Amino acid sequence: MTKLIETKVSESLPQLKSILKEVKPYLKPRIRMLLALKKERRATRINTAKSAGASYSSILKWSELYEKGGLKALMQLQDKGHRRFLWPEKVHQDLAARLQSGEPTSYKELHKWLQKKHGLKVSLPTLYKYARKDFGEEIRELRLNQLPEIKESLAELKEAYKLALPRIKPRIQILIMVKERKINGIGDITRETGSSFMRIMNCLELYTKGGLTAVRQSQAGPFRTVITEETHNAIKKRLQSKPNEKLSDLHRWLQKNHAPKLQYVTLHSHLRKHFPGKSRAGKSKKRFY
Repeated sequence: MTKLIETKVSESLPQLKSILKEVKPYLKPRIRMLLALKKERRATRINTAKSAGASYSSILKWSELYEKGGLKALMQLQDKGHRRFLWPEKVHQDLAARLQSGEPTSYKELHKWLQKKHGLKVSLPTLYKYARKDFGEEIRELRLNQLPEIKESLAELKEAYKLALPRIKPRIQILIMVKERKINGIGDITRETGSSFMRIMNCLELYTKGGLTAVRQSQAGPFRTVITEETHNAIKKRLQSKPNEKLSDLHRWLQKNHAPKLQYVTLHSHLRKHFPGKSRAGKSKKRFY
């Protein structure tokens, strides 16, 4: 069932658009959330997250902040009580100069440069948040410079999107947007796909190392069995020809022909998630986990 956000926004659309132009880059997703809630009468979590370019959890947290304290509370950063890293003035100046020169091609390269020159022990996410907060415009340009060239044609990418597993589709969508180049920055990709900045960068890194094949593969830990795209399509064809087949029979057929190590529980979960109502498992409300 699609979950709605019931938050009522008191500010007008012209007010919010004016605020969006003036606020710092790290506050813009919050204002975009209010714009989405104001425009749509029945705003869903997924659509609001895409419009704001933020995660579902952030949308829920920000909407609660707004309900309790209005725009003033929403615009304040929450201090979680941990010790914050204080950037020295010299580092700030050097970082500004390097970003303006356009030399770094990625945040990882910038992170290594900071460690080598200044000996700072800061994490990559901390660097990203700091750079986005104080150097929004420069970072936006940096993001565009580091987008790779996509070798495949749009037709090939769209065909791959049709065949891809549902959890892989956002990755293909990212490649399509990069291929079209109708974007002003990675923020546009975030808003359209609902993916975070780090997920987008990981997807592009996968493509740089292994091409479209690497992007279409599912990454899994040592204790998780993953249903591949080929197996997913085989299940789809099997259900079309035998919709009332027993789950145990389908499981044995898959183990014999496609996935020898496929677990019964994994198949049951996959059917309930991706083929609801199209198989006995898809109609079942029983969970094994």
